[in-house]
Amino acid sequence: MTSPPGGETSRRRPIAVPAAALVIATGLGITAALGGFGEAPDEPPKQLGPGSSLDQGEFMTKFVEYRSLFQRDPFGGHGKRFVEIELEITNKSDETTGVGAPRNGKSPGFFFAESLLKMTPEIKSENGPLITIPDEGVPSRQLHPGMTSTVVVRYELPDGDRPPRKIQLDVGTFELTEGFMLGSAWSLVKDGDDPDSPPEVAAQVTLPVKQGGTL
Repeated sequence: MTSPPGGETSRRRPIAVPAAALVIATGLGITAALGGFGEAPDEPPKQLGPGSSLDQGEFMTKFVEYRSLFQRDPFGGHGKRFVEIELEITNKSDETTGVGAPRNGKSPGFFFAESLLKMTPEIKSENGPLITIPDEGVPSRQLHPGMTSTVVVRYELPDGDRPPRKIQLDVGTFELTEGFMLGSAWSLVKDGDDPDSPPEVAAQVTLPVKQGGTL
């Protein structure tokens, strides 16, 4: 039997591997170890406290305080209790808009208050809160361009309910979108690309409720 050329101890020639291929392979290994190429997780809502501000796109909003109020009944009844949210809102757009109203059941909200997505604990009210701008002589509901207005969101507590010690408010933001017929308009940022996606919670604002006020 003849031996192969070079004898039985001949060696195989090494195969050159480009450095770039080694880098790619190493990177793939690390990526696989970390869970693959899945989408980056969404950022959690900002956690804000007393006196904090949030850029909402169309508005810059400062969360001043939450407070409870008691209104005596002049006829000797039980009286009424309220919870108020005081905000300082600057209209950053170039058009006058309104304070609007938040979503209430199946009724969609509108204007600024549409961005007040959820309150915890929930204060159930058939007609929703009363939202006004009390510091303009007579109560107003308009937010003018470039102006900062003090806005009060007032909820009436059901009979027998005590005001909570603290409230968490989920808040959304607005983006300027181009429409085919009506031109550009501000709308709530959605949590997804589907038209039926719910609004995205941009921030959760937790404040203590200041107790003991009266009307």
